[in-house]
Amino acid sequence: MLKNLLLNLMRAPAMVLRNRRERMLSPALESALELFGEKKYQETVEACRAVLTAAPRSARANHLCGRALLELGCHDEALFHLRAAIAANPVLPEVHADLAVALVNSGDLTSAEASCRRAVVLRPGNLAYRLRLVEILEAANNMEDALAELSVAQELAPERYDLLVKLFREISRLGMFTEALRIAERAIVDKGESFETLFLLASARYGSADMQGAVGACRKALAYRDDRPDIHVTLGSSLFALGNTEEAMAAYQRALAVDPDFPDAQFHMGLIHLMCGNYREGWQGFEQRFRRAKNKGMRPCLPRWDGTSLRGRTLLVMREQGLGDEIMYSSCYQQVVNEARHCVFECDPRLQQLFLRSFPEATFYSLGDPQANARVDPGMTIDARVYAGSLPFYLRRSADDFPQHQGYLMPDAQKVSYWRTRLSLLGAGLKVGISWRGGTVFTHRERRSLLLRELLPVLSVPGVRWVNLQYGKRADEISELYSNHGIVIADWPEAIDGDYDETAALVSALDLVISVCTSVVHLTGALGKSVWVMSALVPEWRYGLGGSSMPWYPSARLFRQTAQGAWEPVVFSVEQSLRQKVAMVSDGTIDRPAALL
Repeated sequence: MLKNLLLNLMRAPAMVLRNRRERMLSPALESALELFGEKKYQETVEACRAVLTAAPRSARANHLCGRALLELGCHDEALFHLRAAIAANPVLPEVHADLAVALVNSGDLTSAEASCRRAVVLRPGNLAYRLRLVEILEAANNMEDALAELSVAQELAPERYDLLVKLFREISRLGMFTEALRIAERAIVDKGESFETLFLLASARYGSADMQGAVGACRKALAYRDDRPDIHVTLGSSLFALGNTEEAMAAYQRALAVDPDFPDAQFHMGLIHLMCGNYREGWQGFEQRFRRAKNKGMRPCLPRWDGTSLRGRTLLVMREQGLGDEIMYSSCYQQVVNEARHCVFECDPRLQQLFLRSFPEATFYSLGDPQANARVDPGMTIDARVYAGSLPFYLRRSADDFPQHQGYLMPDAQKVSYWRTRLSLLGAGLKVGISWRGGTVFTHRERRSLLLRELLPVLSVPGVRWVNLQYGKRADEISELYSNHGIVIADWPEAIDGDYDETAALVSALDLVISVCTSVVHLTGALGKSVWVMSALVPEWRYGLGGSSMPWYPSARLFRQTAQGAWEPVVFSVEQSLRQKVAMVSDGTIDRPAALL
């Protein structure tokens, strides 16, 4: 403490002298400030430099000069002057805040965050500094800290509805739907019922899977105003999740009556068309995904393939969406490979070996993050590009366009042989893979997942050896099942948690796969292996709305809910079908599974 006191006493004369000089230069600085206010930035720089000739350490002159240089796009020079201003007077929060902007422009997000945090520390009640810090943290993909700062900002200005909405959206984007619901309910209490607060509540209830509650909140909000297309889309999606297809389509139509070009309504109507087998209309709606606000960051796809002949041309197919979707879209790959001079495909690193073996004429480029802005350069001239999800728009226009294949992905024969040997050591009986949990918080995990113990009637069928195909956390559930019921599920992490080439080999060695809607279904179907799918009342669009089959995979058989969340009848149907299959194998009614030969 004594040391700091002495240092401050030593600095005091210099500070007094500097302040005296600042006051003497005040008229010139005021003139420069007027120029800045008139947006005469070059003249501002010249006026500031004239002041700095006489007083090079003037904090005000360096700061104003730096701000003007920022406006002119001269980031390096701006950095020099802003740092000089801080060196002259390190306790000016506005200088630290402007330095943060300059550092963002130069690409140094780490230093920008530190500088903006300094501004916030110096003036914690300043909303603009806090929001600038939020933007920097979001740019650095540090969403947890961004959310914390945004929460403080919203508390600083509770009257700002836009901040409440931003906070709500960020929390929802992180999948924190319970917290989002609390915010929406608090908004109702604090601000009362209005279109805005009821719309928040409807969105929160939809995110937390309370579809009846979402419908109720939407209809209340519509009583206040019905000229916003997004509230009609939220109502439509909630109704559709409840199985009310016609009402959902009517809600989407009302959204388009408000705004005929609203992409979210067109997209969701397209999904319903796809699920109903109306592929031409469905793919047209599906193409609207590029225009949706949530997908604005998708990488540019230029020059874009328009479905014309690929003869003599090289096509690059860009990766998008999830692992299961990538496997599903790969059912179109051979067609473009056969037509084009050459094809290059981006792919998830876990699929590269499997794809290389399955489509040996093509080039596969491993891409870990399909959302990354980096443009793939395969080292050759590309004549056209297309997103993988757009291939069906050109190649699957009707039900007849879906090939009746027996598998289009080729597993490693040696690995399949290895897993057959491992499986034989489990003992006699059908070797059946099981997966009971799928999706993420953003893709309706709660709608399509079960607890392992809920499958006890199926897992208790005699004559079956069970093999785990569930990725992620599963050890506790598998252990609990054995402890409480004596049922063994073989779990080989080396086949599940790594390269999908190993998973494909294991699946190919099995007699049957039973799964909820997840990527394992796509892999099994693409290998041409038998897969029984336990489907929610309203599943993801790939599985359609009715029937026991799906066009993508002839080897798939669907067991569908008849009421939302009602898994018991589905489990019962699977159990009975499995008992029948075991009996038919045992008495020789059907051939012994190839995996056991």
